[in-house]
Amino acid sequence: MATRAVYSFTGFPGAPSLHFYLHHVGYPTGAAWRFAEALRENPESATFLAAFLSSQPRAEPIQCPDQAADAEYRYRVQLVPGPEPLLQVQCWRRIPGGASWHPRCGPMPLAVFIQRFLPGDPL
Repeated sequence: MATRAVYSFTGFPGAPSLHFYLHHVGYPTGAAWRFAEALRENPESATFLAAFLSSQPRAEPIQCPDQAADAEYRYRVQLVPGPEPLLQVQCWRRIPGGASWHPRCGPMPLAVFIQRFLPGDPL
């Protein structure tokens, strides 16, 4: 069975808020793997969105997270501005058949999320 997820990105240059839907591997370990793949492609925080989309060619753009009524997980990756921009991630889970999102973790630095759900990944 596929675990669907919505990935929202906020604070990135030229893209104040974008949402993408992926049909499978949406549980936190899968999301951590996707995030690690994007960082391997380009470790710069400001270009993380472009690296994510490049490494996830099946990501479907959607207008808002509510469009993905069958998604079980939702992630928000935020670029926090500063002298050294920081990536933060937050995760929610929707119980199958439910309508509301329940906080799962975060907000936390992206590297901490990856380490928590994909321990041993050499970033």
